Amino acid sequence: MTKSFMTVIPELNNAAIRRTADGKCSVYDLISVVGGQKSPRKAWERLRERHSEVVKKCHNFKFPGRGQRETPVTDREGWAYILGLLPGVVGQKYRESAANLVVRYLDADIKLAAEVVDRNDHQDELEWLESRVRSKATRKRFTGILKAHGVRGKGYGICTNTTYQRLYGGTAKQLKKQRGLKPNANLRDDFSVTELNTTSFTEDLSGKKVNKDKPKGNHECAQTCDYVARRVASFTEDVLGA
Repeated sequence: MTKSFMTVIPELNNAAIRRTADGKCSVYDLISVVGGQKSPRKAWERLRERHSEVVKKCHNFKFPGRGQRETPVTDREGWAYILGLLPGVVGQKYRESAANLVVRYLDADIKLAAEVVDRNDHQDELEWLESRVRSKATRKRFTGILKAHGVRGKGYGICTNTTYQRLYGGTAKQLKKQRGLKPNANLRDDFSVTELNTTSFTEDLSGKKVNKDKPKGNHECAQTCDYVARRVASFTEDVLGA
């Protein structure tokens, strides 16, 4: 099955835009979200009739899922061209604003996240976000260290699951099932602040231990991760209780 992705934009009523692995977007979704068209398929057909050249800027792609049909997809250049051809001047400001917002989401513009933070006054949510961002940075540094010490392929997952098993009693797959999460969900998005901080602390220590002891390859690095995670888990149990 061909891999695809979904970009969800909460600021636009959780509008979803399907994307291919190489970054092309569903024309139907773009017309619906940015163009404000209630019937994107009909709008696309009318556009093709009036401006046949748009076909050359797209190609058909079948997104995974039951009952899916071939869908026209396009890159950023093609989308910009199509956007300029969409009918109607009512809502033009909205389309321009929405188009800019979609671009920023697709580009993972970090300043967009900062703008969302500025509008959020919930202390608990801000503390969670702070921990989540820190865990992302720590994770990136940690995997870089593992790579430098010969970890490859499934080795990253082995090291991660070793840490999870010692800290939380299960692999990522098992923990997702326990928490009622979908298989493709990001487990750390469900972690509490304490879990995020504990995981970051453990991965940070594991990275330092790997650099110090210089293990090589998947198996040896996983052993080092297990060593560190067992001691963090023991410390946590002593402090907080079983």
